[in-house]
Amino acid sequence: MSGVVPPGNSLDEVNESVSEFGADVGQGLVNLLNRISEEVAYNDAKGDNAFRLGVHDGLRFAEDAIAKLLKHHGYAAQSSPRELDV
Repeated sequence: MSGVVPPGNSLDEVNESVSEFGADVGQGLVNLLNRISEEVAYNDAKGDNAFRLGVHDGLRFAEDAIAKLLKHHGYAAQSSPRELDV
């Protein structure tokens, strides 16, 4: 996993948020999108077994949906293509 570190242990944050809240819903979604992007990059670095590909697909679905929602409301947001995407 050359230089890729986990973005955080969500189990340590059970009573906290996984992503920082924003001043408004849009900013909160931007922060969540950034966190999902970090999770996708970390998942990519773990390899491509069937379980990882399933996790990857779920993360990418969430990333794409949030990016589309943000763009619809005028935010500059996008999800970038990655090697495992088919």
